[in-house]
Amino acid sequence: CRADLYGPGLLGHGIDPGRVTVISPGVDVEMWAPVDAPGRALDAPVRILFVGGDLKRKGGDLLVDAVRALRADPEVPPLELHLVTGAPVAEEPGIAVHRGLTANSAELIEQYRRADIFCLPTLGDCLPMVLAEAAAAGLPLVSTDVGAIGEIVQPGVTGELVPPGDVEALISTLRTLVLDGDRRRREGDRAKALAASSHNARSNATRLADLLADTAGSRR
Repeated sequence: CRADLYGPGLLGHGIDPGRVTVISPGVDVEMWAPVDAPGRALDAPVRILFVGGDLKRKGGDLLVDAVRALRADPEVPPLELHLVTGAPVAEEPGIAVHRGLTANSAELIEQYRRADIFCLPTLGDCLPMVLAEAAAAGLPLVSTDVGAIGEIVQPGVTGELVPPGDVEALISTLRTLVLDGDRRRREGDRAKALAASSHNARSNATRLADLLADTAGSRR
């Protein structure tokens, strides 16, 4: 998580925040990277993806309400919500539920690659791994400013942040992205670049090993 979140606490324990190095766990960006695929039909529905086991805490129920409202808006083009969750939620027109998908599985990665927007309107989190996965897959990110999510969801750059629990703000934000394909692509490209530079498990593991070696060496 962000060092600034812990600044007062660290100072209270006599620790200089300047000595704190933040390294994200990261994902295998090569495995999650988008692949070249045949172009989709111009009238294909915009696909919004949600991945979360705890549907309520992760804001999945709020997202269902937002998508229902958007699908009822005559000015919004066709869209679908795809929920990857084990929670008991019923399918309905425009809302599909995918159960039993395991971490890093080909089936799960395929859902990311077929999506246009990744949305996790979580009510409480630290830095969800699914956001790094979605960024590596080149998706624009929509989430909430809780925990350290602001490290990866940068408004107007890699995606958009909405207040936790604010369904109207969620509807408005998603509506903008659904209507603006160019904006989705720009933010998705920037999210992919950020994942490669800051949320890459391979390079971050090397940074951690180097940091530990340097720390051990300085103490000797």
